Amino acid sequence: MQVLMLKRAINLLKTFLFPIAVYAIILIVTLLMNKTGYVSSGAFDRIIRGSVLTTITAYAIALPLSGGRWDFAPGIIIILAGIIGSNLTIDLGLGPIMLLAVTVAVAVLLSLVEGLLYLWIRVPTIIVSLGVVMMYEALSGVVYGGSGTQLYMHAGLTVFARSPWIYILLAVIMVLFYYLLSHTKFGYDTRSLAANPRLAVNMGVKEKKNIFLTYLVVGALLGAAAVINASTVLVSPAGNLSSTALMFSSMGPVLVGLYLAQFTNLPLGIFAGALGMNALSYGMVVLGIDSSMQTVIVGVFIVGFMAYTSNQERIRVYLSRRRAANKAQA
Repeated sequence: MQVLMLKRAINLLKTFLFPIAVYAIILIVTLLMNKTGYVSSGAFDRIIRGSVLTTITAYAIALPLSGGRWDFAPGIIIILAGIIGSNLTIDLGLGPIMLLAVTVAVAVLLSLVEGLLYLWIRVPTIIVSLGVVMMYEALSGVVYGGSGTQLYMHAGLTVFARSPWIYILLAVIMVLFYYLLSHTKFGYDTRSLAANPRLAVNMGVKEKKNIFLTYLVVGALLGAAAVINASTVLVSPAGNLSSTALMFSSMGPVLVGLYLAQFTNLPLGIFAGALGMNALSYGMVVLGIDSSMQTVIVGVFIVGFMAYTSNQERIRVYLSRRRAANKAQA
């Protein structure tokens, strides 16, 4: 029992070693440059609080991606569900709990429409999702006269973007997401389809049902993300695929998290990836790096990280051969 607990503790440390290392390296750099903004408690809170929206969005991206389905619609669903849910809540005089319920319901509906279109048309999700993005972006400029939403001006409705409720919401979502993937038939079927779709279908897994349920879960996740997003920023109508920026901003945590998940599980892996990427992004802000250069640095970092993790075995074999050659020469 003690050995098992020790092994789990070591694996947990391996999972969160990435964000700890990123934070420590940037902290040292900022201190060497006489910049103290990164060491404050406010900076630490911003990194963690900023990771909540990224983590929930990343969950919604990673779930269909595990089945080989690239989806560009999460960003616009967050925007459109935020606009509709927030304005409905304000107009009806509802509270924060109903805001969450209404926004999640709208996001689920928008996500299921996309899922049903995919099941009906049966073309690659990249094509379907791009079409859905264009339709929903046009719709975001029509609903409520294209005024978007300013939910952050209604302090009583923005509790889910503030401590402690933002962390409670994340904890609930993480636990439910872990349970769904690890202890339900849906989770088993999802992993089976990701590993070998043809074999899974032959073994009795209902692929269409699984896809439908995937979009249902994705919608619920994006609804929660929409509430947090609308509670912190001005949500304006999107156009010219600008909404995909929300999706791409969470791709780093997804890619890093999929690797870190091997030590513990997917929810913790993605959360650790989000913490690390947000620590990197906020560190560059403290260092005064230009926004365009920040994008370049993040892109290079992700490519380098994926190159290393994808070629670990080849690197290990190469280093072993080098050591053996050096010993032979000695």
